[in-house]
Amino acid sequence: MSGKALAPIVSSSVTLRGFVPGDAPKVYAMSLESGMRAWLPDQVYDSERQALEVIRYLIGKYADSGNPAVAPFVLGVQLNGDPELIGHVGLSPLDGEVEVGYAIEERHQGRGYASEAVRVMTAWGLRSFGMPRILGIVATDNPASCRVLERACFRLVSESRGLLHGRQGLVRTYGRTPDGVGG
Repeated sequence: MSGKALAPIVSSSVTLRGFVPGDAPKVYAMSLESGMRAWLPDQVYDSERQALEVIRYLIGKYADSGNPAVAPFVLGVQLNGDPELIGHVGLSPLDGEVEVGYAIEERHQGRGYASEAVRVMTAWGLRSFGMPRILGIVATDNPASCRVLERACFRLVSESRGLLHGRQGLVRTYGRTPDGVGG
């Protein structure tokens, strides 16, 4: 990825694209939604300025390594034919492996966009980086997020007590391998 322009990844309903600084107001607004506050509190921002700093950091990672085993590789999600950002999906290092993370704006949830974005990003990541598997880590008491991973061809690997985004509780680990089988 290093040195190349980041081409959008297009599926039947969504387009995954690199962030741009102009996304900061929307990223900030989405960070304040109740679902983000509940499930991803470390992605709730104090201001548009803080959201812009995070976006600039993520943009820099495209050029730095372009390798999610080394640094986060997070893309914005938009509906095909509409430039408005509706969420994000990304791959990030996790204890020597790679995990997928995702969030879709509340008004667009329940329509399959998160599962499609995760499925497309995961297939692209496995193919592009030659990883043996990608993990999805979610709170067991977040059934919507569990369904997103299951619909994106991830299989349950384990469930145990743990700390996730600052919350103690049951945590599910899902996996997906290049052949589409859970890891």
